[in-house]
Amino acid sequence: MKNMRIFTLIIASLVVVVTSCKDDSLVLVPEWESAVHGLAEVTSANTDFQYNTPSAPIDIDLQWISIDQKLTVTKIEVFVVFNENYVDADGNPAVASHGGTTGRSFAVFEGGNVPANRVPKAFSITQDAVYTLYSDATFDYGNGTVNVFTNPDNANRDATHKFMWNDDLTVRWEYTTDDGRIFKKWGVSVCTEFPGANCQVDFTVVCASSIPNPAGTWVFDLVDTYGDGWQGGYISVLVDGVEADRIFLYSQYDPGGVPLSSGQDTFTFTTGTTLSFAWSPDAYDSECQFKITSPSGNVVADVATPPAGPIKLDLCLE
Repeated sequence: MKNMRIFTLIIASLVVVVTSCKDDSLVLVPEWESAVHGLAEVTSANTDFQYNTPSAPIDIDLQWISIDQKLTVTKIEVFVVFNENYVDADGNPAVASHGGTTGRSFAVFEGGNVPANRVPKAFSITQDAVYTLYSDATFDYGNGTVNVFTNPDNANRDATHKFMWNDDLTVRWEYTTDDGRIFKKWGVSVCTEFPGANCQVDFTVVCASSIPNPAGTWVFDLVDTYGDGWQGGYISVLVDGVEADRIFLYSQYDPGGVPLSSGQDTFTFTTGTTLSFAWSPDAYDSECQFKITSPSGNVVADVATPPAGPIKLDLCLE
């Protein structure tokens, strides 16, 4: 018992020493710096450029958001990034980044043209307007430097059809605030995971809004980059707008499921009028990838980190 009392007194003494040395002024309390982020929403029915209807615009509502309302945006600058996918001289897929990662300035809103916090600024983007930005762009595809829009090896790009289905375009923005700071993006997680925020709008060129001939067997090649299967995510197969099947990779959480890093599934369209696909979110969308191949053998979707909702299809070769 004596030894126990001595041990208890030692512990009590240490507690007194530790607590008496505590200085509340040394406790770190994070002081969050004010910032702004953005949210852009496509308001037009067409969310991509139309190859056969080049005059159809994409309408966008862009707003700036200050959660703590300590900053005011005094200038908005909108950029367009233009990346062209092509096959190089060795037969390998390559990308020509004509505007780099920054892109070229498309529009500037200042003064009275800048809306208030959380108030959308509406603007439209057309193929002619993007062509005006990039009409002088040149690139060496392997046979010498040529103008992008008069490349002799790309006959499908002509005076009417200035942009093609292998073009990827992005609208991004930068905000200047009243304290002189410029916000390009407020962290990757804010752009991809924060509700009511994004950092860019991606679009391409589509040739048709519906599958012209859906009959036959569609092939789905599925990948989970972490290797433990999809955890809640799936591709919904819609026939005439009604779900006819669900395509997914098994994980350990499915009944009798064995985690898969990759797999393949099929769906055969036999009856109905229309066919479409939609993505239902996974717990880890960033790990999910898939390709959809049509009955004619064309890869109509090649997607990584799929966004929720309708799956965009490349139907130009169908």
